[in-house]
Amino acid sequence: MNISAYQKDKTYPNRKTIPLVKVMVGSIFLGQAKFYSRVILLIALFFQCYFFWTTDNIIAIANIAIVWLVVTEFIITDDMIRKYPLSLFIVIGFASTQFYFPLLFTSLEFKPVVYNLEKPQDVFFHASLVLIVLFIAHYIYRLFPLQRDRESSILKRLGFFETPQNLQLWIMGLIGFLANIYVLVFNQSLATEISGDASGKAIQALFPFAYAPYFIPFKSLFGGVGKVKKSTIYLLIAFTIMLFIVSIARNSRGVFMIGFTSIGFAYFLGLLIGIFRIPKVNYKIVLLAVFGIWFVNGPLGNLGTAMLLVRSERSDLSKKELIEKTWVAMKDDRAIALRRLEDRQYESDWDERYLDNAFASRFATVKYSDASLVQAEKVGINNPQMRSHTINYVWGALPDPVLRVIKPEIDKESLYAQSFGDYIYNLAGAGNSTFGGYRLGNMSGTGMAAFGYWYLVILGLVMIPVFLLFDKFIIRGSLKYRLNGKVEQNIIFSVCGLLALTSIFQYLPTESVAGPFTFLIRGYIQSLFLYFIMFKFSGLFVKSSK
Repeated sequence: MNISAYQKDKTYPNRKTIPLVKVMVGSIFLGQAKFYSRVILLIALFFQCYFFWTTDNIIAIANIAIVWLVVTEFIITDDMIRKYPLSLFIVIGFASTQFYFPLLFTSLEFKPVVYNLEKPQDVFFHASLVLIVLFIAHYIYRLFPLQRDRESSILKRLGFFETPQNLQLWIMGLIGFLANIYVLVFNQSLATEISGDASGKAIQALFPFAYAPYFIPFKSLFGGVGKVKKSTIYLLIAFTIMLFIVSIARNSRGVFMIGFTSIGFAYFLGLLIGIFRIPKVNYKIVLLAVFGIWFVNGPLGNLGTAMLLVRSERSDLSKKELIEKTWVAMKDDRAIALRRLEDRQYESDWDERYLDNAFASRFATVKYSDASLVQAEKVGINNPQMRSHTINYVWGALPDPVLRVIKPEIDKESLYAQSFGDYIYNLAGAGNSTFGGYRLGNMSGTGMAAFGYWYLVILGLVMIPVFLLFDKFIIRGSLKYRLNGKVEQNIIFSVCGLLALTSIFQYLPTESVAGPFTFLIRGYIQSLFLYFIMFKFSGLFVKSSK
């Protein structure tokens, strides 16, 4: 936001304030976003009813329609977004990935919403229960006094809300990029390992910082001012090409996608709050939107499938050969079509097939819930082994020295060497050969297997502090404006929180209700520590350049 956009407020002559027209942008965009999301919902509903009129599909789309109307009418409000943007983003993310996006993406691929779901009614029933629990947990959390007004905030005193200079963001990005290079050259398996030594985990934790430079154009989110120079845009384009090459060389779709979705989410969040102006709809915007849809469903989707085509050979090929082979496979429409056909026809006790587009599938994850619920039915509710594994997983989040004192019998290495999907699949009779497959479980199935419906109570209780901690990445700024006859203050995000926007959006569903506990014990503190170190370290270069 350009500082020239502010004006003096008569009530507060010594402060600058956002003009009323600027403030109302948030409300206007929010209303438009909700309206058009409902229009798209209606079109997709008619499409599904016309082409896929089955009992399971009609029940599913009715569930989706009710949920989305409730969420957009009562949960996503202007007041909620301004007061609790990041915690609300968790709820929006869950509602989107479990309801709205499955409807949208399956319609685009000409499939029913219940495509390849063995337990479609159970899937959406459990998703609805979880959403109700999130509503209740967030309501309880909102009963607490707002924390971002306190001048004595620990994060504020530690510098988490200091605006990083452009050079600092570039240094963070370079360190994150070098972490990706290290994995590419020295330890390819490190990118997918759940367990590992402390140094390996530290390198993994640096990956998100590769996208720090992309927040330079959006620095008004974290208190920055001024326009973006053309030279910065050119550097960002060059940096993007480098990341794209590394993504192909690592055969990792996440390297290229996760960070850029954070940028998109940051811009969207800025529009909702009113920090960014709504772009005027013209032919350029329309062309850009059409290009974006084509790019995601065309080249980007083909790239994801091409990476799968060459994945089995990545250990036998040089990095250059892997890039070349991926590029050739991406342009081979016949090979891509055959691979997708094989995926549709492939049969297994653990089946994750849902969407053809490998990138879109990361944002429509109902099939993982289905697969986990299928295995939970075989394992049985309140399975003692599943419950013990879940509890031990939480204990495993403790630092090794502490764990050896409190729970010396827990083998952290073997515990974290498998996903919850692997474990429940093994319990269901697949055997130990499943370990290391990193099948993605879902908290509905693993939760039912471990605790029965009590998993919902556990989830609701643990999400209250999670909501609180994410909203700690927001404080009130010093700029004031009038809204609905009241004097309000702008809000400022910490870059530490912005870097995690995709993770916040996809926070739920987790593999297990153990996920939020491990986040509270280790994940949150680790993210704070790493950002603090990165901010201070990059700040040394800023001081030396003056």
